[in-house]
Amino acid sequence: MVEEIRPRGAPPGPGWLGRLFPLVLVVWGFVGVYLLQLTIDSSSRGQMRERVVQEMMYFPSGQFLRQVTIEYQELASDLVWLRAIQYYGHHLMTDRKYDWLGHVFGILTELDPRFVGAYHLGAITLAWDARQPQEAIDLLVRGMKANPMDWQLPFDAGFISYMLLRDYEQAGLFFEIASRLPGAWSVASRWAAVSVTKSGSHEAAREMWLEIYQGTDNRALKALVLRQLRALKLEEGIARLQTAVDRFREEQGRYPAELAGLVRAGYISSLPEEPYGGRFYLDDGRVESTTPPGQRQ
Repeated sequence: MVEEIRPRGAPPGPGWLGRLFPLVLVVWGFVGVYLLQLTIDSSSRGQMRERVVQEMMYFPSGQFLRQVTIEYQELASDLVWLRAIQYYGHHLMTDRKYDWLGHVFGILTELDPRFVGAYHLGAITLAWDARQPQEAIDLLVRGMKANPMDWQLPFDAGFISYMLLRDYEQAGLFFEIASRLPGAWSVASRWAAVSVTKSGSHEAAREMWLEIYQGTDNRALKALVLRQLRALKLEEGIARLQTAVDRFREEQGRYPAELAGLVRAGYISSLPEEPYGGRFYLDDGRVESTTPPGQRQ
């Protein structure tokens, strides 16, 4: 066996055990967080259940992990990716609180700045599930700096700007950037124009969601798209009925006694279907749904 040649008087190297120590430290750190999660999940006490939204506090920062993992950064990012999916899935099926979702994806993208899929899923779930669209945009902008030739990230930023921030000028700019990058969807340039010509239209929103659905193989993202299409259908039904109610009020000088009166008076051909199994009703001139917001899943 050939021994390593070291200059006379030089201190000995760390050896294989020393080089492996950072990896062991990281792995056991994740094991510790996982065991903490199991303890929280298996407890029925209210105090422990309240701690479930704080478990991600125990994850160290991405900058710290980059320093201690050195050549094991890809493995560390894979571990964080698995934990991110577990964290998202757990809260999706339970309390729908995602307090530390941004923290997890921040760690993941600091460990692996070129992990485009992490920016993509992180931004979409932050924007719609965690209801933090600006945090999602910030994540995507960091991703664009690390991956300037990837069209998906500015496209996602345009999508979030259009759908949630209602900033159609910003959306158009992001879509335009995406359209000029290699491999971009052909729809990117079209959505740059749509951001100006169809600002806020339900039809445009539906088409955008459907194209997102058709363009991904990620099951979590597909499920989110289906939920949003359902929510969009509810919004469309309310908007259609509210327009008819307002017209009825303007022409008749009063509100209809019930929504069915709009059909009898010829203002609409039929009542739209309530997509969650409830029904639409009139409350002091405003169209509402019997399905509570917390049950619209």
